[in-house]
Amino acid sequence: MKTRFLTLVIILWGLITNAQTIPTIASGKIERIENFSSRFVESRNVDVWLPDGYNSNKKYSVVYMHDGQMLFDSTKTWNRKEWGVDETFSRLIKEGKINRCIVVAIWNTGSNRISEYFPDKVFSQLDNKTKTTFMEKYTNGKTVNGDNYLKFLVNELKPYIDHRYSTYPDKDHTFIIGSSMGATISLYAINEFPEVFGGAACLSTAWLSSIEPNYEIPAATFEYLRHNLASPFGHKIYMDYGTGESDKNYELTQSFIDLIAKGKGFWESNYLSKVYEKEVHNEVAWSKRLNIPIEFLLGKLPDQKASSGKIEKYENFQSNYVPERDVEVWLPENYKSSKKYNVLYMQDGQMLFDPSNTWTKSSWEIDDVLNRLLKERKIENVIVIGISNRGIKRHAEYFPQKPFESLTSEQQDFVSKSLLSTGRISEVFKPVSDNYLKFIVTELKPFIDKKYAVYKDRKHTFIAGSSMGGLISMYAICEYPLVFGGAACLSTHWPGVFSMEGNPVPDAFITYLTSHLPDPKNHRIYFDYGDKTLDAMYPPLQKRVDEVIKSRGYTGKNWETLYFPGKDHTEKSWHERLEIPMLFLLASKTEQK
Repeated sequence: MKTRFLTLVIILWGLITNAQTIPTIASGKIERIENFSSRFVESRNVDVWLPDGYNSNKKYSVVYMHDGQMLFDSTKTWNRKEWGVDETFSRLIKEGKINRCIVVAIWNTGSNRISEYFPDKVFSQLDNKTKTTFMEKYTNGKTVNGDNYLKFLVNELKPYIDHRYSTYPDKDHTFIIGSSMGATISLYAINEFPEVFGGAACLSTAWLSSIEPNYEIPAATFEYLRHNLASPFGHKIYMDYGTGESDKNYELTQSFIDLIAKGKGFWESNYLSKVYEKEVHNEVAWSKRLNIPIEFLLGKLPDQKASSGKIEKYENFQSNYVPERDVEVWLPENYKSSKKYNVLYMQDGQMLFDPSNTWTKSSWEIDDVLNRLLKERKIENVIVIGISNRGIKRHAEYFPQKPFESLTSEQQDFVSKSLLSTGRISEVFKPVSDNYLKFIVTELKPFIDKKYAVYKDRKHTFIAGSSMGGLISMYAICEYPLVFGGAACLSTHWPGVFSMEGNPVPDAFITYLTSHLPDPKNHRIYFDYGDKTLDAMYPPLQKRVDEVIKSRGYTGKNWETLYFPGKDHTEKSWHERLEIPMLFLLASKTEQK
């Protein structure tokens, strides 16, 4: 008996000792942070996986994953199973399916795992009897500690990672992933820290509803999510479960969570819920489907395809003023370097060409419109520069900065609160549109002028966009009248926010335009609007703008504002009338006659 006990101890000690060594991986490199100390929770190891070719001169997204000792090397896990994280991430990066990233693997501490991974705010809603049963069964009589675990992650570990490695620190590039109870704390994390995490993947989410009565924990969960689920704007959530083994118990709970998410405004592009037939509750099952949530959270959109002409893409175009972004250059059929072309800079570049590649499944289809107009010889030769927006940063980059800075502190606070309440931003609002325009004018334009056969002067340089993109296009021609000779502003979002009650923004824009509109002698400006959905807010505001335009000497020769009754705030509507502003800005000499 003693011999068998001694043998078991030796085996267990060997497993523990082996688990403490750095995992052997197939690709990339792991850097171990030994016993990372915390003021909130027990110290623990943290393994940081860096992909092949990691370069400190580039920026990387960060994926935080729980149960770090189970992610990389099955020879060092207690059950001889692993997620295969290094293989999956490496493959997806090499195939160009996801953006470059690093993985921060946070070890659990064994006996405190459930305590640290269970949400305090769900636990607090349970009755005393259920709390007692829970603590006796799962946490050795201790209360839960999920809030402190997240404080450790957000306030201590993340700042350390962002300082030590070349990362994007913003929420758009920060994700959190876990399975079982690790999934529970991941969903809790994106709700409690929506300004920190832009996406969460929750595999086989365990709500420990097997204790009696088994409706208590799910009911508390639903109540918590009903009031605290992260905003659908700027966040992505992935959920799944299998139908085998203990995973099958999650079906009913997951169906209710799906309903709550849909009720909060999540849709296919930012909420994915999957069921995997016969898959069980272990690392092998999760490893087989890990690519799906990874691609959902970090996936690159397939390259836009032009139905006419061709698109040349510059991935992650670097800037000293704004975060990097994709830039796509559309060249018309028979583009020749021996000719000279006008240049049209356009906002929201990912929505311009390929409807199959957008989250709305619609686009401007500007390549079709321009190609037809060119064949009909109605417009001058032109190329289009599609500048991708940066998601949650879009509002800050497109909101005219000087009008905002003219507001009182109370009025600026109104704007912040309005945008926060709709989930358009996750922190105090501060426009960076001056830097965005510096990027276009001093970095992107010189690159385009050197790379392509284009006219460089104001007369042949134009800028366009819709909604907030209309605002920044208007701002661009006012701030840089020597650079841009014309602007097309479709469904311009004059409210700035999404409510008119007590809104000071339109007055600020009117005041700005009164003193900043460029000289009508050498500039052309186009506005339009509909009256459905978001466009319903615009008719009275556009009329005020038109009065200012008239007072500054603009006439039908250099200014046009058109009203489209029944049209809404969508790419489909903008596509339908796109020919009009294109002719207004780019009409050929024969067409002008």
